[in-house]
Amino acid sequence: MYRHSWLALSMGLVLAAATPSNAAAPSTSSDTRAAYGATDRNSDDRIDREEFHQRMVEVFFFEDADRDGSVTESELGDVDARAFRMADRDGSGTLSLYEFLDARFADFDAADRDGDGTLTIAEVEDY
Repeated sequence: MYRHSWLALSMGLVLAAATPSNAAAPSTSSDTRAAYGATDRNSDDRIDREEFHQRMVEVFFFEDADRDGSVTESELGDVDARAFRMADRDGSGTLSLYEFLDARFADFDAADRDGDGTLTIAEVEDY
């Protein structure tokens, strides 16, 4: 399902942005945990909406290789084409920061199973 690929991509991009070499590697539970830890800025074992927003903005600008203020499917790398098209609401072939964040927050909300406005590592891994 395309929603799952967005959150997986979000956590993968968080990890990539936190890794200086940005080397492509298969996603593992430890990768997810490392990405989770990089996003949980106050180390309370929960990612709130503000922490998620801040990290996704950083990821967006990290992935925007040509620094034109939008990201293409190729700049994002291994992303599901259907998910990308769904996020590209204006059909421009690129994602603006707002489109990028909208897609990420749709996944945030879907993964937040208890509806408390935060993500635990269990919620992220289950999603």
